[in-house]
Amino acid sequence: MHNNLNCITEMKKFIIFACSLLLLAGCSKNEIIIYGSSPENNESDNSQPSEKEDALITFSASLESRKVTRSMSPMPKGLVSQIYAFETTDRNFDDPFAEGLYSTASAGVLTGLKGYKMYLSNGSYNMYAFSENSSVYPPDLIDGISAPLKNGIDYLWWENLDQDVTTSQIHMPIVFQHVATQVVVDLSAGDGIKLDSLISASILPPTPGATLDIQTGIIESTYTYDTAPLTMGKNGFLTQAIVLPTKATHPMSLTLQILADGETTPRTYTVGIPIPGKLAGGFSYVFSAIIDGNSVSFPNVSIKDWTEVDESGNPLYPTQK
Repeated sequence: MHNNLNCITEMKKFIIFACSLLLLAGCSKNEIIIYGSSPENNESDNSQPSEKEDALITFSASLESRKVTRSMSPMPKGLVSQIYAFETTDRNFDDPFAEGLYSTASAGVLTGLKGYKMYLSNGSYNMYAFSENSSVYPPDLIDGISAPLKNGIDYLWWENLDQDVTTSQIHMPIVFQHVATQVVVDLSAGDGIKLDSLISASILPPTPGATLDIQTGIIESTYTYDTAPLTMGKNGFLTQAIVLPTKATHPMSLTLQILADGETTPRTYTVGIPIPGKLAGGFSYVFSAIIDGNSVSFPNVSIKDWTEVDESGNPLYPTQK
């Protein structure tokens, strides 16, 4: 009898011990579920849109390189542009929604530098681009206004207002406009002289330091001229320079060195180009100049849209070095 009681007692202890193990195991399992595999803790945070949820914006670029047909030409390889995106409701132009530097990896195809890609959330945007039509980075903007600009640079600008972004990818073709000014002098001989060659040409251009407003693409006009000469490009007796816009009322100084009448020593002419009220951005001012003995006259000026090639697609104006 005594032995039977001991057996029952030991069995009760064993059962209690086994139940305790089961309870501990259950607690341990619950701990794993609560702290390691809880669905609440594994859900991703969707409060901020991820890059994949935004629209990828790609770009191609062409230049307003006009022929008589006004066709456009792809932007050449290796040129750098800065592209900005502002929300249409944003009046703070010091903080774009997105901005990035791009280069033409091949003609007309823009690729973000250092792997940059522009992503925009669904919405409406005002897009702008700015370039020096070269491999040089364009000037920075402060509240939508550029750093001071220089003569001799072919500044390019583009806008695309109220662009709706509603799809996962949008391609935007950029057509750049020229916003500086071309001064072209077309030389010819008058009576009693034979022109042999144009050695050099330079002007005293508008005073540098004007700025561009990215919202309008307008470079503010200056009213004075620089004291440092700007060398002009030349092709035969055609000479050209890219300058900042001006509203100066007095003539622009032009210096020419020309070989004439079989002479071996160049003749130097310093004259004033009569400005027709202003030199506006985006236009070419072609001045006819007649050299007659010891004088130079300007019978007329033609104001044209910025033109770089003739009807055959051949370069019309010399390249400024």
